[in-house]
Amino acid sequence: MNRSSRAVVRVARREFQARVWSRTVLTGGVVAAVVLVAFLFLQAFVFDGVRPIRVGLVGQAISLTEGLPQETASLGLTITVSPVDSVADGVAQVRDGQLDVLVAGSRAALHVVVDNHLDPQLRTTLNGLVRQQVLDAQIAQLGVRPQDVLSRVDQAQISLTQLNASDPARGQRIGIGVVIGILLTAALGLFGWLVMRRADADRRDGTAEALLTVLRPGPLLLGGLAGVGATGLAYLVAIGVLGTVVALAAGVVTVPGALLAGVGIGLLWYVLGFGGFAALASMCVGVRARRRLFAGLGGVFVLSTVLLVADPGGAPTAVLSVLPPFAPLLLTGRLVVGVASGWQVVLALVLALLSVGGLAVAAGRRYARSVL
Repeated sequence: MNRSSRAVVRVARREFQARVWSRTVLTGGVVAAVVLVAFLFLQAFVFDGVRPIRVGLVGQAISLTEGLPQETASLGLTITVSPVDSVADGVAQVRDGQLDVLVAGSRAALHVVVDNHLDPQLRTTLNGLVRQQVLDAQIAQLGVRPQDVLSRVDQAQISLTQLNASDPARGQRIGIGVVIGILLTAALGLFGWLVMRRADADRRDGTAEALLTVLRPGPLLLGGLAGVGATGLAYLVAIGVLGTVVALAAGVVTVPGALLAGVGIGLLWYVLGFGGFAALASMCVGVRARRRLFAGLGGVFVLSTVLLVADPGGAPTAVLSVLPPFAPLLLTGRLVVGVASGWQVVLALVLALLSVGGLAVAAGRRYARSVL
């Protein structure tokens, strides 16, 4: 490690020690952790409260009106059943979200229509009813061997039509991406503000001017930004671990792999995003410039969230996700959803590193002029 690198490490360590237990950082970290945990508990016990599955019955399947709720109740599944005038009407209600499931046909050959996916417990119940009907019919026939009966019963099951077959956890993956985006935006805003305060203090008290007699502006600024950024990273790791444990323990997330990947990817993009945002923050002088910077951060967050929720795999979303201002938030979400390709990730990383490098050089020159 050369002299310049040692200087960066010393400055970063000093800045980290001064910030990590400061009242501002502690308060921000505690507030973020409390809000996240409260949201997860509300999601687990309020927002995701058990809603009965709405089942429509048509034709001969109307005979299941009394038996089907009883069968599903024994499995801990709550459903509501209602008759439907015709199959076409039932399919339209499933498309419109008025029904979750449409069941049609005879009891020995039930046909089920869903919009996306069928609850596994309801599938088991319906298959059991079909097999029981087939078993009863086979036993009623004289001269049938028992093994033939069992073979036919095992083969009997419902036929299923999915109107919009897709990943049933897609909405949950998008939700994970949005929550990670909120945490990243909050961290960039808080620790970017701390960078502004540090730059103001350097200009005001002359400490940096004295240090510049033994250190070059670049290492001095880089060490300060690294210390503040490391503080933010430490708090994000703590909040990420806490949120992951609570989410998995409360059963809010059923795709733990996506959650863990999202947290890891989010931490990586925080480092890159903070490098560019902190360099910009250190160059902001005056209330108007700072307002524009934070307004820009808010605009990036809003647009990224809207695009991620509306169409994570769309062309506009893909294009913006590789650009440095949007990549930390938008590409993280697209990776969690599983719609980002490898070349997009590589391109986003290259553009992010180039932008951070360019902004760091510009910030170092501006910093040297401002403190002297």
